[in-house]
Amino acid sequence: MRVLAACAVLALFASCKPGEPRSEPLRVGLDQWAGFYPLVLADELGYLREAGVRVEVQFPQDTHRMIADFAGGRFDLICVSLADVVITTRVSPDIRMILCSDESAGGDQILGKGPLHENSQIRGKRIGTTVGGFGEIFVRRFLESHGLSPNEVIIVNTDAAAVPELLERGEIDIGHTWEPYAGLARAKGWSLWFSSAQTPGLILDGLIAHKRLIDGRKNEMRGLVDAWFRAVDWWRVHPEEGNKLIERRLGLKEGTAAPIGIRLLDRDENRRAFARTSESDGLFGACRTYVEFFVSRGMLGTRPKPDDLLDSEFVE
Repeated sequence: MRVLAACAVLALFASCKPGEPRSEPLRVGLDQWAGFYPLVLADELGYLREAGVRVEVQFPQDTHRMIADFAGGRFDLICVSLADVVITTRVSPDIRMILCSDESAGGDQILGKGPLHENSQIRGKRIGTTVGGFGEIFVRRFLESHGLSPNEVIIVNTDAAAVPELLERGEIDIGHTWEPYAGLARAKGWSLWFSSAQTPGLILDGLIAHKRLIDGRKNEMRGLVDAWFRAVDWWRVHPEEGNKLIERRLGLKEGTAAPIGIRLLDRDENRRAFARTSESDGLFGACRTYVEFFVSRGMLGTRPKPDDLLDSEFVE
């Protein structure tokens, strides 16, 4: 889901506790998205080391490649959108989401030229987004809010990182992207037309692994999740210090690490997200939304069950 503008590699090596066997580091793939940065903080603050977990994090060039590498065994865990979790079952039916990192609550944005006044500014235009993913559903929600159908526009498959440049070059007229790319586009004069603040509960992200890894390395899974939540709690209390730690570690520009438009989920919020309070709420409800969309598009031959995809063992 979250595509990095340039390839970078971050190795997070947290030593095992004294006396514990040193297993291979857990290989984790991340996109550039503040909802995933608690893992960076967990290393910076020593929480992973205290949990006896060794982690090696890489930032691939794009989400599709990262998912393919995950399916091929080159990553042990990756952070992706719930939509990506659902569609990845086509090639990896044994995957499980073990932690819900965040909800996009304004971080995902649809941008156009000038203020939006009338549907003629949308109808017939080229809209860039990730086709066959959560972005396409997000764009459809945008169109619905204006009484338009997907048949009235041209949806172009694009990476979020490329949207500012594609808008500038005139290759698309409207673009879906997220921070920090949305900020780059706005700085060049593009206007915010729609955001994920208007689609609560739709765009959820999380950490996934293959079931065989979960079963074989449970203690490390639990340690990683515990360290993650410790980092979330710390970041909420020390936002400016946390932002600076992340920016220094990842070489980001000042002010780009803050989770703007992103609602980080702590342990209690994860428990509620994984709870089955109703058929339409939380992760289960969003999961069903994506399953039905992908089945209707012919992208899934079978309906994966939310019970099989969502594993709350480590958030309890």
